[in-house]
Amino acid sequence: MRAFTVCFISTVAAVASAFSYDDLLQAPRRSSALPNKDGTSAAFTESTYSFDSHSWNGKLRIVSLETGNTKDILTDATDVSDIAWAGIDTHTLLYLNQSSAYTELWSLDINTGKTNGLYSFPGSVSLLKARSTPSGVRVAVSGWATPDGSLLSPDAPAKPDSGLLYDTIFVRHWDYWLTDNRKSVFGLLLSEKDLAITREPFTNYAKGLGIESPIMPFPSASDFDLHDDVLVVNAKAPELNPANNTATYFYVLNYTSSNTPNLQLNKAGYGACSSPVFSPDGKKIAGLVQLENGYESDQNIVFVYELAADGTATSSTNVTYGKNFDRSPSSVSWSPDESNILYLTGEDTGREVLWRLDLSKPSGIPVLLNTTHSVESVEFIGGSSSKLLLTNSAIAKSAYFEIFDMKSNTTTLLLHASASVSESQVGEFWFKGSRDVQVHGFIVYPTNFDPSKKYPLAFLIHGGPQSAWTDGWSTRWSPIVWADNGDDGYIVVTINPTGSTSYGKDFTDKIQNNWGSYPYFDLVLGLEYVTKKYTFIDTERMIAAGASYGGYMVNWIQGSALGRVFKALVTHDGVFSTLNQYASEELYFPTHDFGGSFLRNTRGYYKFNPMNRIHRWATPHFIVHNAKDYRLPESEGLLAFNVLQERGVPSKLLHFPDENHWVLKPENSRRWHKEIFEFINHWSGPAQKMSPGMGETVLGKTSAAALLAKVAEGVDEDDLVM
Repeated sequence: MRAFTVCFISTVAAVASAFSYDDLLQAPRRSSALPNKDGTSAAFTESTYSFDSHSWNGKLRIVSLETGNTKDILTDATDVSDIAWAGIDTHTLLYLNQSSAYTELWSLDINTGKTNGLYSFPGSVSLLKARSTPSGVRVAVSGWATPDGSLLSPDAPAKPDSGLLYDTIFVRHWDYWLTDNRKSVFGLLLSEKDLAITREPFTNYAKGLGIESPIMPFPSASDFDLHDDVLVVNAKAPELNPANNTATYFYVLNYTSSNTPNLQLNKAGYGACSSPVFSPDGKKIAGLVQLENGYESDQNIVFVYELAADGTATSSTNVTYGKNFDRSPSSVSWSPDESNILYLTGEDTGREVLWRLDLSKPSGIPVLLNTTHSVESVEFIGGSSSKLLLTNSAIAKSAYFEIFDMKSNTTTLLLHASASVSESQVGEFWFKGSRDVQVHGFIVYPTNFDPSKKYPLAFLIHGGPQSAWTDGWSTRWSPIVWADNGDDGYIVVTINPTGSTSYGKDFTDKIQNNWGSYPYFDLVLGLEYVTKKYTFIDTERMIAAGASYGGYMVNWIQGSALGRVFKALVTHDGVFSTLNQYASEELYFPTHDFGGSFLRNTRGYYKFNPMNRIHRWATPHFIVHNAKDYRLPESEGLLAFNVLQERGVPSKLLHFPDENHWVLKPENSRRWHKEIFEFINHWSGPAQKMSPGMGETVLGKTSAAALLAKVAEGVDEDDLVM
């Protein structure tokens, strides 16, 4: 457990500027930093959105790993989507240009700034990877493959009708409807002396295998890795329906289109796999494996596969840890100069941290390294594991670069964040939760915070539900922006209740069949704790907001006694009825969390259903729901809004026809912030009173703090809600 910390900001004469949502959305957004071969420079992209021109502007930049100085290599790089070092020298960088329907591969000399067009792909590709091999420079990308294995062409003739016919479940995913096309890994081999010469034709490496990789709906370059003669890809189990299964396999493939993989790993009934990576000598593959099929948030276990000399068979499969380590890594990488050392990143106590794992030690317990805030990516500098290049972020600052020295276990700042506020605006706390275990949360203060004043509270609830608020930057739900909203700002509290990740497998797993119990009472107890401890919180001016599962919880709270404590509620793409989870695409999710399929365990879907409590809905409520959200169909938002309107509860509905489960477009995000903040600022105003029928009878009898205490004591909510 990390040390308890609380930060207070002293009142100062000078008034600092609040950090607005325009500041957030127009701040430069950086990619991770990629070091070159000898560890002298690192490349990264930086994109900035302008509300004046309504457009993005991208740059390709270099930072010196020796001085921290930066320079722009390409100032008009808006269409640059991916970068990778060619590996043949220290100054040749490869990048993808997406300026047309046909993606182009270019090289760039960072010393001279000279660019050279190398190859025009026959369609749109992304996720560039490159490796210098004895045969030449191997380039791999991802794109949509047609049923015959070729890259989907933008010139392909359109069908005369728009009908889509299905004869099995899993017909749409996240924000797109399934067709006969599937993601695949393509590539080619370039001459090392002259990169513009193609030694091997453009090839679909997984052609004819009936697999899809990278894995949708979030395809990632971490789903495949390259070595000299073979590659490894992570793909959904082709014989299992994705609607009911999370299982994936690692395939070792040749760099030719082949109907037979060299090797297929993980057929033993496991769940999702991720992050396959070759050891430097190519004799091993490390990866992350979940042991339970159908549980997307199961703990990731590190597996190491030993390959035969020809790469066609394994001599053993090793579970490197599990019993003595209950955290769940999200990435794995080999030390470039030590064959028994792995580096892992993953969540731990509300942060994305870095571990070192020595495979030669029998305990198999990773050692936590001394990093700060949240680690977003790890790269090795100069072919040695003595120094690592880290891309980090925090609640209070966007992506920044650090060099981590393994010998001294210390970090040195290389490049400041492009956007930041005072770190003293962020604190954290612990309290005893509903299961008699400690629960963790963050508290965020507004700019120019004065502890002698009273501030409204923004109580933010995370989605998932197996997820967490972490000490990392976000352009969608930024606690800093919420804290600086309004005239004087808000106190923002983000609690990680039962079900949250980063606190151990047991803490995460306990939410199963308990959506509305343990997490709900953790939030009640957490709210009671902060309102008692922090006297600057105005308990009569509190609002609650959440998205996805957080939206479910806000809807659950609306029908509970706790709902009368808040002046306003916000639900973004939340669950109105747990029964409607069967309209989702990944059915394994409700099957796991509600204790079985809807047909076999109907009672599990009724148990904690917000719809059962709509007769209690009374607090002003803002609803957001997007048309392309196939995870939680838009009818969920419409149902909630219709109920609120029918009950005469002040409410608004914000709908984006072009967004999915998230609001990603800057102009839409600006509107999202504007409408929500205007709504909560209106209802949390000091002179605002509840209207008849909205809980006035409850608040008239007792204060919000007293009501909250009764709920925390377990008083029957039917005795509290009028």
